[in-house]
Amino acid sequence: MSANIQPCPSLVACDRQRPAASSVRFGITVARNQAQRAVARNTIKRVLREAARGSAQALHTAAPAVRIDIVLRLKAALPDKGTANWSSIKAQVRREAESLIAQLRRELCMQSSGQTDGRVAGRAEASR
Repeated sequence: MSANIQPCPSLVACDRQRPAASSVRFGITVARNQAQRAVARNTIKRVLREAARGSAQALHTAAPAVRIDIVLRLKAALPDKGTANWSSIKAQVRREAESLIAQLRRELCMQSSGQTDGRVAGRAEASR
């Protein structure tokens, strides 16, 4: 999964029609080669949307002047149907998505308080 942060250069250049709460946008993609069945892809997307919905406000309050576009992308294939049950797969995907979003929130808080060590918080990745 990856995240892309784009700073808002000025109030004039920002889209004024977008409300302040929507300065965080999520994109979710699950490729067919990671999950063969449409049911599995849709289930994973639903789990990722829940995680995104629950953390959007926290990201907005961490950096209110920054426009954030986050793309959550499944990078590794899901385990076979007989290997693990759906509840454990969904819980693992949700934990990982929440962990990545929390990491991004911490980086945004550090950037807004001026405690950054020169790293760009433009991309955070994990194995799924």
